Amino acid sequence: MTLQPSALMPSPCIGVCRMDERSGLCLGCARSGEEIAVWRQLGEAERRRIWAGLPTRFERLGLKLARLPWTEAEMRDFVREKLQRREGSWAVGCYGAVAEFRVAPGEACDLDVAEGGVTARSAQGALRLGIGPAVRVLALYETPGASEPRALVFALARQRAALPVAGGLASLGPDRRAIEPPERQQPLYDLGIGRGTMRFCIRTGNPALMAVLNAAKGLPWPDYLPAVGGAILKESPVRVVESALARAEIRTPIPPPGTSSIAGPHTHLLPELLALGHEVAPGVDLPAAFAAGAIFYPEPPAD
Repeated sequence: MTLQPSALMPSPCIGVCRMDERSGLCLGCARSGEEIAVWRQLGEAERRRIWAGLPTRFERLGLKLARLPWTEAEMRDFVREKLQRREGSWAVGCYGAVAEFRVAPGEACDLDVAEGGVTARSAQGALRLGIGPAVRVLALYETPGASEPRALVFALARQRAALPVAGGLASLGPDRRAIEPPERQQPLYDLGIGRGTMRFCIRTGNPALMAVLNAAKGLPWPDYLPAVGGAILKESPVRVVESALARAEIRTPIPPPGTSSIAGPHTHLLPELLALGHEVAPGVDLPAAFAAGAIFYPEPPAD
């Protein structure tokens, strides 16, 4: 993925503002101190010239993370194109609690593209990805100077990414944000895994499962799992994983313990990995100033 300038050139800053003494370049954006100081006064031609030289600087500095200078329209076009072509996989969540949405070749998928983002619907799940002026796309490369990224992170500044944190298993009432209108009256339960930038929920109208969940309301994660885990596995309700930027709804069956995930949309909820406290998978390191809203993998991530 080359750093092609867009019509309106933003700053390449990614919140890592630390200068390399040897080169005099920033170890986050690869600009010089002078370029950073005068950026707001530069015209478009000069900004484009600086952007065009950044890939060479990234390779020289050994940097693997770079902002892409995409407009909102370019972000929407990228998301639409990848979904239309059934390319890659989208992840929403955190390390140990994540939904992965993908569309198989030949699988029917309805797309809605609007100014606020893109929504995809298939028989196995749905994805809604918001696109607005606060969204940044950060390209993560396997090696410095690589031509194609291993992942694209659709991110928000951390202060914009916060979600309410449930103190335990909680009933959120009807799922008013459900992607399919007929499901907006079905109850939504937050599993209360304690992450500030995402939440893992289940949606169900099954009375037996609701009775089990209601009996465990207020119990902390993961203490309630022995009481409700079997019922959740048996019913395999819709899993809803949200960030401030994205919502993934997964309808595929939950695989029994010890078995592999299906090739299509699926979720992982693994207490032993959650306990490590990572926001993103190892190797997907982000600056502290940003939080991932959704991650696009050109190739599906290893489970």
